[in-house]
Amino acid sequence: MVMLRRKTWRDILENKGVYFACVVVIAIGLIVFTSMSVVVESLDRAQKEFYSETHFGDGFISVKGYPENKVNSLTFIPGIDQAEGRIVKDVRLLDEQKDSNRYLRMVSINMTNPQKINQLRLIMGQLPDDNQPEILVDPKFLSANHLSLGDSITANLDGQQVTFFITGTAQSPEFIYIMKTAQDFYPSPEEFGIAYVPLSSLKALVKEKGQVNDLVVTLKSGIDFASVKDSLQAALKPYGVQSMVPRKDQTSNSILNSEIKQIRTMSKTLPVVFLGVAAIILYTMLKRLIEQQRVAIGTLKAFGFTDREVILHYLTYPLVIGTLGGLIGSLLGVALSFPLTAMYKEFFALPGLKSEFSVKYLLIGLALSLFFSVLSGVKGSLDILRLEPAQAMRPPAPGTASKTQIEKITWFWRNISSQAQMGIRDVFRTPTRSLFNTLGIAVVFSLMTVSWSMQNMTELMTVVQLEQVQTYDVKIQLTQPSSTRLTQQAVIHEPGVTKVEPLLEVPATLKNGWLKKEVALMGLSKDSTLYNILDKDGKHIEVPDHGILLSEHLAKTLNVKAGDLIYVESPWRRELIGQKGESLLVQGVVPQYVGLNAFMEDKELQRFLRQGEISTSMLVKMDQSEVGKIKSKYRNASNVSSIESLKDTGDKIRKMMDSYGFTTWLLAILGGITGFALIYNSSIISLSERKRELASLRVLGMTPREVLRVITSEQWTLYVFGILLGIPMAYGLSFSMAESMSNDMYSLPADLPLMALLGAAAGTAVSVLVAQSRAYYKIKSLPYVEILATRD
Repeated sequence: MVMLRRKTWRDILENKGVYFACVVVIAIGLIVFTSMSVVVESLDRAQKEFYSETHFGDGFISVKGYPENKVNSLTFIPGIDQAEGRIVKDVRLLDEQKDSNRYLRMVSINMTNPQKINQLRLIMGQLPDDNQPEILVDPKFLSANHLSLGDSITANLDGQQVTFFITGTAQSPEFIYIMKTAQDFYPSPEEFGIAYVPLSSLKALVKEKGQVNDLVVTLKSGIDFASVKDSLQAALKPYGVQSMVPRKDQTSNSILNSEIKQIRTMSKTLPVVFLGVAAIILYTMLKRLIEQQRVAIGTLKAFGFTDREVILHYLTYPLVIGTLGGLIGSLLGVALSFPLTAMYKEFFALPGLKSEFSVKYLLIGLALSLFFSVLSGVKGSLDILRLEPAQAMRPPAPGTASKTQIEKITWFWRNISSQAQMGIRDVFRTPTRSLFNTLGIAVVFSLMTVSWSMQNMTELMTVVQLEQVQTYDVKIQLTQPSSTRLTQQAVIHEPGVTKVEPLLEVPATLKNGWLKKEVALMGLSKDSTLYNILDKDGKHIEVPDHGILLSEHLAKTLNVKAGDLIYVESPWRRELIGQKGESLLVQGVVPQYVGLNAFMEDKELQRFLRQGEISTSMLVKMDQSEVGKIKSKYRNASNVSSIESLKDTGDKIRKMMDSYGFTTWLLAILGGITGFALIYNSSIISLSERKRELASLRVLGMTPREVLRVITSEQWTLYVFGILLGIPMAYGLSFSMAESMSNDMYSLPADLPLMALLGAAAGTAVSVLVAQSRAYYKIKSLPYVEILATRD
């Protein structure tokens, strides 16, 4: 056995390049698996612990005004466990030094009767005193605006300037991912944050006395929000329900859950790809090694070594490589989880989110590596059992000399060089190995295609949304629905304004059987040019006179198509007796890359709501030089909740899309490394098998570059077959990636452009060329005289 161990190490050292490439591929797969698994477990654990400790609500309801003394009566509704009322106000901060664009969402906290739902975790400082102008702010807002405890901030609250003093920082489970609206896409703590104000202090400042405008509820065990929603709507209908959202659709929670789901999916799929490629490399290498050492195997058997001992000897190779790759990959993956977790802490304000050294995933990673390695080793070494000592000690019988299928294409075969004929012929005479190599190249190609297509997806989404769909310059969001005609006339006379279009956005619930979705229902004018609905070819789609248009992602979620009926409800609809909603005909399904909306003609939506001619926003086309002035004028208007230029929206979308750049480049780099390892392995095996053949060519006068053509012709043939196989694989991977990454905030277009395919083919070709350059140096240093002097 000592002799066999020495032989193992000698063989590994002689082929260290190939085995090192295999170790690298295994390590890459396990780095992805371990790091992402640790991160997703940390996120999941921190989320569950924080939600449990702070009693995160099950339902969130916004109303115009609800009597504070009636909040507890909601607990009489069957299924409701607890209910609490709050005052929530978005206020603009005033800054004497500059034209401030900072906002705070002020959320009341009851100091005399501590809240039981959505409890705060105090991060730093102390709680504010009751009846005092003191507040807590979220930590990211404090840091991003370079504020300190004790600093004062002045806000415009219901038309009056109020100064508050910061006593500490706190975090609520409701605002882990902090955005002003779902359309903001990306947290911007410099411009928007959360403040927690004593209820008594806020009640004294707001116009609505004795009322709350926001309600949170928890449900009894086993109760679903859908089962209590109708009862809640009936009880709250007289008080102007603005929105009613279950926990799963609450913006912060939905985004966090979506991110956890995406990371978990990637941690399961990508590692299998890399470990599969590593298994292919090990299988072909072990197969070649056994073929080369069949005489040695026969000798070992003749000297009394059993089949079991010989097979265990050859299984040592994948065990060593698998253990080494598994340990390196798992340890590096655990190490990488620390900066990755730190990166996610920048996005999610989740107390308790931290990475820890995970022995569990270290062992799982090692087990995965050994499983794939040993599986390839067992498959590659089974031929040993079929070798009798006398048979093994003879060189293998030559293969059949019949023409391969490619040779029957005479016009092609006659027009290629003899070196190319030798290489291509070998592809067809070793079908199993060629199939594995082709599959590996197809995987590399598909990985690179996805990286290119993701770049195209994000660019397409950004360009289409900012240059073709949203063509306005400024969007003025109103605090409440207002008369379309009066508001439009007020804005059209502002300096630099050339066009104003009304927009009606209302919360709605769309139902198809048991499937339902809470969305923003958009009402657009028939001749709208500042917000355009486009088909996949970029052509304008006119909003229908009757019925409804659905975005693709929404239609898929609800399992409906054009021509189906869908039931629509809205808390803004003035009900007739027995008519809470209405069935509308789906007139079409349209692509939408940003947001999740349904579309109606504005007059049709106003008819549905029965509230007259109203709008919630104004889209403005104007001279860019006047944008600053109109923003300054309307920021303090009592009927304006926010005013944002398209440039600001574009910056947020681009910032969000840039966050995917890391994933895009990571896939490209990992694909390139894997491609190099695979092709390098293939070229070394070909060199090893054909030493005598290639040495003979050198003796006959061929240059190293001419000899290289034998190897390269084989590899380029495998490359062509790999690309052909990789195209459908790339389509499947690209579409599944787009599907898994799409959510209610954005939908990545499932598009695979020609440039992505060409770019991936070029990237894979570079991997082939780099591997061939290494093979060229091997051929130059080939000791052909010694090789020819060696007897078989």
